[in-house]
Amino acid sequence: MAFSTQYAQAQQPPVRWAKRLDSGTGPDTVTNLQFYFHDTPSGSNPTAVQIVKPVANASDSNSFFGAVVMVDDPLTETADAGSKLVGRAQGMYTFSSRNESAIVMSISLGFTDGPYNGSSLSVMGKNMVMNPTRELPVLGGTGMFRMARGYAVLKTVTFNTTSGDAVVNYNVTVYTPATGESGQVSSALSSSSSSSSPRMMMRGRWWMVGAAIAAAAFL
Repeated sequence: MAFSTQYAQAQQPPVRWAKRLDSGTGPDTVTNLQFYFHDTPSGSNPTAVQIVKPVANASDSNSFFGAVVMVDDPLTETADAGSKLVGRAQGMYTFSSRNESAIVMSISLGFTDGPYNGSSLSVMGKNMVMNPTRELPVLGGTGMFRMARGYAVLKTVTFNTTSGDAVVNYNVTVYTPATGESGQVSSALSSSSSSSSPRMMMRGRWWMVGAAIAAAAFL
C-alpha cells in the first residue's frame, strides 16, 4: 500500500517550488525545495502566539529569554503572502539566549501541494534570527520524505521590528532512500523471514521428538 501511494504521488504534475536534483542512479533521492515562511504574531488573526512569557530580567528589559511561541505559519510559493499555499509550518520556537537574538525551533513542515501533499519534514535547531543566512538540520520526514536527512538554509526577506512579522525564504535540500533501494531492503527482509521459517519448524519437530523420548524413559 505504501509503495502504491508513493507511485501515485510521483505521477502527479511537478511543482515549481520543488525539484529532484539526483541522476536517479544512486542510493539516495535528492530533492531541493524552496518556499517562503510567513510568521505573523500581530493583528487579529496571528499565526504565531506566545504561550509562555519571558523570564524577568532586570538587567535587560528587552530580553525575550524563556519565551515560547506556538506557530501555525503558512508556507507559500513566493514571498507574496497571497501566492500559492504549499503547506504549513506547525510547532514552536523558544527564545534560548540572554545575550543573542537566538531561538531554538522545533517545527514540522507539512506540505499540501502536488505530489508532496501529505508529506512532511521535521526541522529542529538553533536559529540566529538576525543573521542574514542561517542553517538548520532536517532530522526526518514522512510520506515522500520518509527517512529524510538534510539541511535548510534560511534567509530573511522582510522583518518588521515593531510588529515582529517576518517572511523567511527556506531553501531545503533533502536526501531520502531511493525507491529501488528500499525495495531491495524489503525483499531481503522478506527472503530472510521466509528462509528462517523452515528452520524454525524443524527445530520444533526435534524438540517434540526429544520430549517424547524423555517421557518414555520415565514410563
